[in-house]
Amino acid sequence: MGDAQEEPASAAPALRVADADREAAAERLREAVAEGRLELAELDERLSAVYAAKTRADLEPLTADLPAEPVAGRRSVETPPLVLETKSGRLKREGYWPVPEHITVECASGMIKLDFTAAECPYSEVAVEARAKSGSVVLVVPHGWWVNMDDTTASSGTVVNKVKGPPAPGAPVLRVSGEVKSGRIKARHPRRGFWAWLLRRPA
Repeated sequence: MGDAQEEPASAAPALRVADADREAAAERLREAVAEGRLELAELDERLSAVYAAKTRADLEPLTADLPAEPVAGRRSVETPPLVLETKSGRLKREGYWPVPEHITVECASGMIKLDFTAAECPYSEVAVEARAKSGSVVLVVPHGWWVNMDDTTASSGTVVNKVKGPPAPGAPVLRVSGEVKSGRIKARHPRRGFWAWLLRRPA
């Protein structure tokens, strides 16, 4: 009689990922945009998949075609402070842009929007001094970042911080100071696209 066939070994259960794993993958994708390896449309698509990932099998393919570490030496000089002022117009920083350690924005009437979603930020903390008379200052930060608005005051306007959830380890913190007369200072995460909203995925 021939040898009895061995029973096939049962497959190991898929390893679940933690929030820290998702944030590490998301940060690597943002670095890839800064390096010119990904387009912004690809970033949006992959970030949606990252935050929906349940197991390593879901997460690993999203960064498999990228180097494990960002290219060193891209920043040779310190980014100078950023100053934005508008009386009645609209100013924006979005897409890829290098984030300095100090940012000053003053909005008399109109809007200033700082979108950090695909920005490159080498600092653990960024100081943002914001003043809004009758206009709006809007800060858009990736999931995992943290925004502290304890040093802002409002006369008849509003200060709104919609950045929720615990900060990811090592993620930047925006420390916002300043005042609002009759305008608004608001911090939020990116808005979800239609399909992400439909599938209840995070932005």
